[in-house]
Amino acid sequence: MRPSLLAILLVGTGGLLYASAFPPHACDLAAWVALAPLLAVAARATRGGAFAAGFAYGTLFFAATVPWVVAAVDAYFDAGPLGAVAVAAAICVLFVSVYVGLFAVAARAVLATGPWRALVGVPALWVTFEYARATLLTGLPWELLGHSQWQRIALIQVADLGGVYALSFIVAAVNVGTYLALRALVLVESPRRVARAAAPLAAALGLVGAVLAYGGARVRAEQAGAPAPAVRVAVVQGNHPTRLAWDRGDAERRLMTYVGLSRETLRDAQPDLVVWPEYAVGLYPAAEPAIVTALARLAAETRGGLIFGAPRMDAAATPARYFNAAYHLAPGGRLAAYDKMRPVPFAEYWPLGIRAAHADEDARTFGAGTRSGVFTSAAGRLGALICYESIFPDLARALVHAGAEVLVNVSNDGWLDSAGLGAGAQHLSITAFRAVETRRFVVRAATSGISGFIDPLGRPFALLAAGTRGVTTAAIAPRRDQTFYARYGDCFAGACALIALAAVVPAGRRARSAR
Repeated sequence: MRPSLLAILLVGTGGLLYASAFPPHACDLAAWVALAPLLAVAARATRGGAFAAGFAYGTLFFAATVPWVVAAVDAYFDAGPLGAVAVAAAICVLFVSVYVGLFAVAARAVLATGPWRALVGVPALWVTFEYARATLLTGLPWELLGHSQWQRIALIQVADLGGVYALSFIVAAVNVGTYLALRALVLVESPRRVARAAAPLAAALGLVGAVLAYGGARVRAEQAGAPAPAVRVAVVQGNHPTRLAWDRGDAERRLMTYVGLSRETLRDAQPDLVVWPEYAVGLYPAAEPAIVTALARLAAETRGGLIFGAPRMDAAATPARYFNAAYHLAPGGRLAAYDKMRPVPFAEYWPLGIRAAHADEDARTFGAGTRSGVFTSAAGRLGALICYESIFPDLARALVHAGAEVLVNVSNDGWLDSAGLGAGAQHLSITAFRAVETRRFVVRAATSGISGFIDPLGRPFALLAAGTRGVTTAAIAPRRDQTFYARYGDCFAGACALIALAAVVPAGRRARSAR
């Protein structure tokens, strides 16, 4: 059957509402009703129609949320407009559209079982499919539903219990309650229809109230009991063009920029630790002893040393292996490295042996590191996350388990944000959840921005805007406590999967018996 005009309008409206909840639009209230139009269509569709509606919904919100993907693929791979659109479409299908389509099919069945089962089962389904797309294949947990609320500080504190998935569940529950209320008002002919309409929505809003109460208590407890800042950190943002990353002449010019900015900061602000972004040093440190010696002199002027991004080569391996690495240069000259554990598919390694032309002639295929990167320094134990590793909560949790007292995210969002479509702001919004989940300060150094700091309540501060060059400094406090989420991980998401299974299986049996 052809979709009706109303169904098309509902799916389109819902998808655009979802996208508008995220940076750069940041109309986060839209997230609380964005799923309701999709539920209205799925509930009255066939299974095939529900899947098609969900697939279209996911495609639309992906295209509207991350339009920068096309420009990023074109810039990085020199793929041309058609090739970039094709790659972006493949990413959309593999990591978004199929999952939303399957969610719509399952939600259709659960909605038919009654309002109270739907109020719990449908949000559990949404979380289950979010967790699946965040972990299966390589995983891509970019702008999940809960991420939209990153500036609602009281709300997001629940992430220290269930991660961003706890917040996704709550927002989805309000969407379900809204849909059920509207459906009852329109379709139910009964003197009690107002009460029937209000009850599920009231329950969902009651859950929001409980989360706000918990969040308020956590904010007060953090403000009352947080340790005094003890470490002063300087973050340097060079804002150099990324396309020249493998050119030696440009690498040396970039290095001089970072050294010059750092020396000014060391003279004026006297930080304990200096942090440079991913690929601030575009050369292999092991092959450049003179450069390492010069950087060691700079690190010697601090108490905690220098952190910077650079490639690493393992010459002992046959053939030689290459890694995207973060380095810590201690004041005494000791150099330690962390190899990125989640290299970016196709950009840093080629899955399934696939290989394609790359815009940078000297680009290497990077291997994956095997150990969390925790650097011991006089400024505390520093846990390193390279670029988009900060969107994976399990990596931040592993760092905390390994003893990290501060999280340091070195990144290069220049490839993503070359068109100025909000990728840097989106990356920051997701990284804020790592601070709440672990109750750690996050230090973020991005080549072209947004650089700065995030406190353990998820509040960014002392930020350098995208596209600027400069240094920002702030005082932070290393911490050793562990949250429930840091200890036990995604048990909430696992519980949602069990709830979803318990909701879907009986619903499927009822549907078969009805036929």
